[in-house]
Amino acid sequence: MLKYAYYSMIQDIGGRLVIGLLVAALIQVAIPDEFFLHFGSRPLLQMLVILIVAVPMYICSTGSIPVAAALMLKGLSPGAALVMLMAGPAVNLASILVVRKAMGRRFTWIYLLVIVGFSVLFGLLVNAIGISVKPMAALDPCCTEEAMMPGTFKLICAIVLTLLIIIALTMKLFKRFTHKAEDPDTVVYTVEDMHCSHCEAAVCRAVENIPGVESANASASRKTLTIKGPATEDAIRSAVEKAGYTFKGNRAK
Repeated sequence: MLKYAYYSMIQDIGGRLVIGLLVAALIQVAIPDEFFLHFGSRPLLQMLVILIVAVPMYICSTGSIPVAAALMLKGLSPGAALVMLMAGPAVNLASILVVRKAMGRRFTWIYLLVIVGFSVLFGLLVNAIGISVKPMAALDPCCTEEAMMPGTFKLICAIVLTLLIIIALTMKLFKRFTHKAEDPDTVVYTVEDMHCSHCEAAVCRAVENIPGVESANASASRKTLTIKGPATEDAIRSAVEKAGYTFKGNRAK
C-alpha cells in the first residue's frame, strides 16, 4: 500500500502533476486578476468557454487540479471549475474516438450529452450552494503577500512532495532504458495510448484470457506489453485493439 501511494502512483501522475503546476503558475502570471470577473453574472457562459477548451484536448484528472485552482483565483466560478474537472478528462478527443469505434455513433452522442449535461448540472448546483473562492483582484493588498507565503508545514510538504516526484520519475526513466526481456518465451509488444496504471490493468485484462498467454505485464511509461507464452501476435493485436489501445507489433522487429 505504501509503495503504491508514495512510489507507483507518483510514477503514474508525477509528470502530469508537474505540468499542471507549471501551467497553473503560468496562469497566475499571464492572466489578469479580473479576467473571469467579466462573466460573473453569466455562469453558464463560463462553463461554455471551459467546455470549448477542455472537451477536444486531453486533460489529466490529476494535473488539472492546480490549473482549476489557479483559474478560480482569477475569478472562475467553482461550478465552472467543476465542469472542467469532470468533463475534461472524460470527453477528450481520444476517448471520444475510442467510444465511437467500440460503441457506434449513437452511443457516442449519448455518452457526450450525459457527461456534459450532468457536469453542467452539478456545476450550477455548486454555484447555487454558494461555495466561493475570493479572486486575487478582490484580496486585500496588504494581506496578499502574507497569504501567498507558505507556512512551515506547507513548505515541508512541498519539499517532501518534490523529492518523491524526483525519485519516482528518475526511477521510471531508469527502468525505461534498462528493462530487457531475457526469457526466450517472452515477447515485448509496443502498445500506445496507455497513460496510467488503470490503462496498464485494462490492457493486461484484455489479453490474460487468450490461449497461450501465461502472464502479461504492461508499462505505460515504456509503451510496452510483455507477454510470456506461445500466444500469437494476431490474437494479442485483436484483444488490445478491442480494448481501445493502439497495437504496434513486436518491439524487436
